[in-house]
Amino acid sequence: MHIFPVLAQRMDAFKPGSAPLEQHKQIHAGLDRLEAYMKDCKRGKVDLERTKVRDILDGFGKVLWTHLEEEVEALGAQNMARYWSKEEIARLPM
Repeated sequence: MHIFPVLAQRMDAFKPGSAPLEQHKQIHAGLDRLEAYMKDCKRGKVDLERTKVRDILDGFGKVLWTHLEEEVEALGAQNMARYWSKEEIARLPM
């Protein structure tokens, strides 16, 4: 989404090197593993095993939920008001 670089102009939580961006790397790596496994299943290279899917999801699930909780807090009205006026928020690219 194009909004995060705009938010990073004022909000440390969205700046390069911040914890949320590092979390994104871990989440995407987990999703890449899941996608590769599912493609192998679809191609018939391996059988779909729920335990394998669970293992992959467990590999990044904790960081995903932490990330989502922190992002909801960072994007909450009370926190956003610390950095942006109501008029500025209305002009953000969404």
